[in-house]
Amino acid sequence: MPTSPPVLTDLLARRTRFARSDAIRDILAAGAAPGVLSMAGGLPAPDTFPTEELARILDRVLTESAAAALQYSPTEGVPAMREVLARLASATGAPVTADRVLVTGGSQQGLDLVAGILLEEGDVVALDDPSYLGAVQSFRRAGARLLPIPSDADGMDTDALEERLTAGARCKVVYVVPHFHNPSGAVLSVHRRRHLAALAEKFGFVIVEDDPYADLAFDGTRQPSVDMLSERVVRLMSLSKTLCPGLRVGGLVAPASLVPELAGAKQCADLQTNTLGQHVLARLLADPGFLPGHVARLQDFYRGRAGHLSGLIESRLPWLDFERPRGGLFFWCTVTAPGIDSGSLARTALAEGVAVVPGAPFCIERDGSRNLRLSFATLTEAQLLSAVDRLSAAFEKASVALESHR
Repeated sequence: MPTSPPVLTDLLARRTRFARSDAIRDILAAGAAPGVLSMAGGLPAPDTFPTEELARILDRVLTESAAAALQYSPTEGVPAMREVLARLASATGAPVTADRVLVTGGSQQGLDLVAGILLEEGDVVALDDPSYLGAVQSFRRAGARLLPIPSDADGMDTDALEERLTAGARCKVVYVVPHFHNPSGAVLSVHRRRHLAALAEKFGFVIVEDDPYADLAFDGTRQPSVDMLSERVVRLMSLSKTLCPGLRVGGLVAPASLVPELAGAKQCADLQTNTLGQHVLARLLADPGFLPGHVARLQDFYRGRAGHLSGLIESRLPWLDFERPRGGLFFWCTVTAPGIDSGSLARTALAEGVAVVPGAPFCIERDGSRNLRLSFATLTEAQLLSAVDRLSAAFEKASVALESHR
């Protein structure tokens, strides 16, 4: 006799109740629907992937070292990949040796590993408000309590953080995205970097520095890592936006005392990161002539698309306020028209064939009901024009609906 499938949710671990959000999945699913122009997910443009270089190096790897590249590899990472990441980290921050590097399955895994070894239920994590949704989910899944700190164009308001700490708040981790913050686009100022480092020394917390967008500076400038100012920094290193996300190879740099614990947590999670991807990327990034030119092309590419979208918003969406992004992949906008919230507008926009992200999922205490995050990365100039026109049509429909209910 056929029976109904068992309902097993009563067996779920307690921690699963701390982070029950489908927002990222919903964002990506909405943007993937046929006929929809997606300004939703933070995906890099496929046009920027170094496919020819990767194909050439993949052929060399499979010809010269297939046995090693297709085999299990150390949990900490293939030695050549750890060396490459150490050199990249040292070029943009404090000098670091390969033994302090852990290769991860993208920087998101690094974030999850850090949360897993540092946080117990009830521990406090301070972070920007609004903040990266993937970090919010990881910290909540670990059982952490979130301490939202106001932010502006210069990043986290470290004066506000100091006030909270002086008043008695005790956080174990402070999480920052220092360059072209997701979603706000903020860049943590030099003064605030120094202040944050001083607060870490004074109050004893760990700074988790998540920096996937630093190479996407439209003017080519980049501030050094906060680890230049403090030894209490775990630095998450992503290659997804600079190279490509599909290989799922990233890394982290941690204080020496934390590396064995992080490696142990990773061993439990997946044993190791994609060996073939590590061999390919280690060779690609070891070529001194590749990365500078590639990064310069990325900056030109995204600067052009961001500038095009800026002009379209200014000319066709006068009800949308924004600051021109200085880098990264996003516009963080505010709906200025009274009575229209970004959540309902996003739903209407999807019906018109354009996916955008309302601000509320990124916010902890702040009211994000009038914010929208728009990504310009994957759409051509012609598609950006169509997407903006569809968003304009959605706004007109939302305005008519609002008037009809008055």
